[in-house]
Amino acid sequence: MIAIVPALLVRATPTPREPAWIGALIVTTIAGLRYARLIETGRRRPVEMSFWIFTYVFLGLAPLVQLRSEQVPDTTKGADPTLNGPAMLVVVVGIAAFLCGLTLYGLVRRDGAGGSAPTSREVDRRRALLLGVAALMSAAYYVAAVGPSTLFSTRDNLGQAIAAHWQEPIAAVVAAGAQMPALVAFIALAKVYQRRRDRVVLALLILDGAALAVVLNPIANARYTSGTAALAVAALFGLLSTPTRFRLVAVSAVAALVVVFPMLDVFRYSASGELKSAGPLDSLVSPDYDSFAQINNTVLYVNREGSTNGRQAAGVVLFWVPRKLWQDKPTDTGILLADFRGYKFKNLSAPLWCELYINGTWPALILGMGALGALARREDDRIDATLRRTRSPGVLACILPFYLIILLRGSLLQAMSSLLVIVVCGMFVFHRGEGPADAQVS
Repeated sequence: MIAIVPALLVRATPTPREPAWIGALIVTTIAGLRYARLIETGRRRPVEMSFWIFTYVFLGLAPLVQLRSEQVPDTTKGADPTLNGPAMLVVVVGIAAFLCGLTLYGLVRRDGAGGSAPTSREVDRRRALLLGVAALMSAAYYVAAVGPSTLFSTRDNLGQAIAAHWQEPIAAVVAAGAQMPALVAFIALAKVYQRRRDRVVLALLILDGAALAVVLNPIANARYTSGTAALAVAALFGLLSTPTRFRLVAVSAVAALVVVFPMLDVFRYSASGELKSAGPLDSLVSPDYDSFAQINNTVLYVNREGSTNGRQAAGVVLFWVPRKLWQDKPTDTGILLADFRGYKFKNLSAPLWCELYINGTWPALILGMGALGALARREDDRIDATLRRTRSPGVLACILPFYLIILLRGSLLQAMSSLLVIVVCGMFVFHRGEGPADAQVS
């Protein structure tokens, strides 16, 4: 990851006129070194793992190939090459701030790595059953509205069916309300059943599992969302239970994102499901990896229009407010950048680096990424402590470390409805007055 893979990509691509690609090598070196450290120690740190996976692939390998071959994804044509250097500086500063937050939290809480495990909180059986029933009802409503056949056709067909029934932000809330309660309920019910064999719990667990497989199937749903659900269920059944398994996950995840991830988009436009045959080099300049180009566009936006001074962040926090009540409500940052650059295709990413920089330039970037680093260290310490005692993380800790990749890719506005449903449902299944310590990530 640190030397061989970048060297192979450098050798396979022409030498460009501009030296901005060296910044991508800096990113792959930093991310690779930290990733190697995670693998070497065997400490179960899924939150940090997700951060470095995204950084290494989307902001390291992809821009390395794009900058050396002087190509950009088709959906972000016209990115200003003179801003590649400043854009790479935004990436590196964000990574440095994340590392500072990670390190400072570790220094302040020296007992985080070796201290006692947090007190376990068991999932409440009654609340898990209530959530399981509610999840089945919301899933049934969703399936009846969009049609069972639509859920197994294409992403475009599903998107059109959703738009025909509900307007934003109601559409996003309805979809999240049909998908994420089923995921949380499945994990919560499984934990209850592991604790005490119960036929009622088992029956509802099977029904929720079937509903989850329907509403979050990988055919018509985004790869990030269905992938998060699959990894969360795998974590429930011991994906991270031993250091060896964690190492295997960490090593295979990078190859999966570069090779397998682009191929999984087989049903986006056509139900035929023909696998893509593009090699890694072609994949790394595809629209799947538009993150660096969007950071470039963000730098251009701030240079011309100035910071939004938190306006985009306000739209994220108040995503649930209908546009009828807030006429000039901010759009997704990805859409904002697409409109600014005149792109016809609007479904673009907006990495967390974009979100922070466009809201408050350097101070927001440094403070935001530093806070994320501290949070990652805190939650990973708690997850690792739990995995020393049990086979799987808590309810939320099975889901949110993998959902972090969706948050890192952005736009945040798109990700907020599902995140809110996950957190609310995850906290609901515990006894009143007891924090979800067993869930870890909160």
